Amino acid sequence: MQTNTAARQTTQHRNIGRHDGAVQPRPKNGQTQNRHSPPALQDQPLAPKRWRYVLNLILQEHNWRHSSKHKGVSHKTMAERSRFCIWLFTFLRQPPLMFKLDPRSFSGRHADAITAHWREQAKKGLMSPATIQTYFSFLKTFTVWIGKPKLLRPIECYFGDARLFQRSLASGVDKSWRAQGVDVDAVIRMVEERDVHAAASMKLMQAFHLRFKESVMLRPHEDVITAAQAGRGDEAGQPHAAAELFLDTHRGTKGGRERLVPINTPQRVAAIDFARRVTVGVHESVSDPRLNLQQAMRHLRYVMECHGIARGELGVTPHGLRHQGAADVYESITGQLPSVAGGAPVEPELDRQARQQIAEHLGHGRRQIVCAYFGKSVQHERTAR
Repeated sequence: MQTNTAARQTTQHRNIGRHDGAVQPRPKNGQTQNRHSPPALQDQPLAPKRWRYVLNLILQEHNWRHSSKHKGVSHKTMAERSRFCIWLFTFLRQPPLMFKLDPRSFSGRHADAITAHWREQAKKGLMSPATIQTYFSFLKTFTVWIGKPKLLRPIECYFGDARLFQRSLASGVDKSWRAQGVDVDAVIRMVEERDVHAAASMKLMQAFHLRFKESVMLRPHEDVITAAQAGRGDEAGQPHAAAELFLDTHRGTKGGRERLVPINTPQRVAAIDFARRVTVGVHESVSDPRLNLQQAMRHLRYVMECHGIARGELGVTPHGLRHQGAADVYESITGQLPSVAGGAPVEPELDRQARQQIAEHLGHGRRQIVCAYFGKSVQHERTAR
C-alpha cells in the first residue's frame, strides 16, 4: 500500500507542468469586473472544502505579477506557477499527509512536509537542483500572495546537503555542434530540402546566436534597422562600428530584453537575405504563416528531430548553436578557445571583458551566466585551487 502511494506521489510530482491550470490575470486598474466576476478574495471565509475555488481566486488576484518587480510576467510563467500551486495542495491533501486546509492557511509545517518530500526525491536522483530552486521560488512567491512573506526559512535550512539544491552554472561539457563533429551547414542544407522556413530559423540561430523562440518570431524585413536608427552611428572604435545595419532582436526574448546585433559578417548578411526570401510578407515572421506561434515552434522542433537534431541521435540540440556562437565570439576577442574547449589561460581583465560582451550579445543580464556556455575561466579555476 505504501509503495502504491509513493508511486502516485512520484507520478504527480513528475506531472507538474503537464496539466493546464492557467488562469486569466485580474483586470487592470481602471477596468471594472462584469457581473459574472468572482467575489473578492478577502470576502471569502476559510473554506478547506472549497480549496480549488479559493486557490483560483488567489491566482486570479496575484499570478499576473512579477515576484519582486513592478511588472507582469509571461503567460508561460503564469501557467507554470498555476500548475505548481494545484500540485502543491493536491499533494498536501492526499495520503499520507492528509492536510485539509484552505490555501490561505498554508504554514510552516506544510512547508516542512513539502521540502522533506523534495529532499527525499533529490536523494533518489528524481529531482535536480534546478527543479528544486524553481519550485522553492514558486513556493516563496505563493507565501507572499497569502500575506506571509517571512514564512519560509532560507532554502539551506530545509536540505542540509548543499549538493541537493545548489546548481552550478559552470559547464564542464562543450555543447557546441563542432564538439560533436556535426557540420552545421550540411545539416541546414538537408533541412532546407524539406522545409525552407525551418532552414531560415536555423540559419538565424547559427549566424546571430538567437534562441529557438527568437528565431521563429523574427521578422527579417521589419527587424533590420540602420546604424542611425540603432543609435550606433558615431561609435568609432567599437567592434560593431563598421556595421551599417543591425538586427533588432526583441520578439520572444527573455524578460523582453531588446538587443541589437550588428550585421557585419557575410554569414549574417546571407542569413538575413535567405530569411527575407522565404518570408511570405514584409510584416511576417520567418515561420509558416499558416501556423500560430505554438504550432510553428512545434513544427520547427519536429523538423529538426527528423534530421537527428536531438541528444539521442546526433548528440546536439538547437541551443548548441548558441553555445558554439558564444565560443566563437570568445575566441575572436581573446584569441583563445574557452576553457571547456581546452583553451589556454586568458588575462583576467580581458576574460572579464569578453564574458561581459558575450552576455550582452546573448541577451543575458548577468556576466556569470556565460559560464553555462563555456565554463569558468582557466585563470579563475587555478586561483580557486
